[in-house]
Amino acid sequence: MERRQFDRETATIAAACRVRGIAYRARLSEVSQQGCCAEMARDVAAPGERVLLQLGSLLVLPAVVRWVTGERAGLEFAHPLHGAMLTQYALRQVEHRSDLH
Repeated sequence: MERRQFDRETATIAAACRVRGIAYRARLSEVSQQGCCAEMARDVAAPGERVLLQLGSLLVLPAVVRWVTGERAGLEFAHPLHGAMLTQYALRQVEHRSDLH
């Protein structure tokens, strides 16, 4: 069984993923302090490629693609996120979605 170094957020977060200067819609899941899984259009990014994730209007995270399988990609953040910041952002996204219903 694989053991993870950091806990992961279970919430799915909408984001923009900028690859080679073009922004694509992405849904982030399994978010941890070190990285996440991004679901986006097939063949957008390749392993080793640098991307920018934009979450909302204030948070931009540089990352590197570590693996790609179909429409899913494993991203490693250039700088580990502070756990409290990550949790607060994920909670705000969940609260915002519940306000829309």
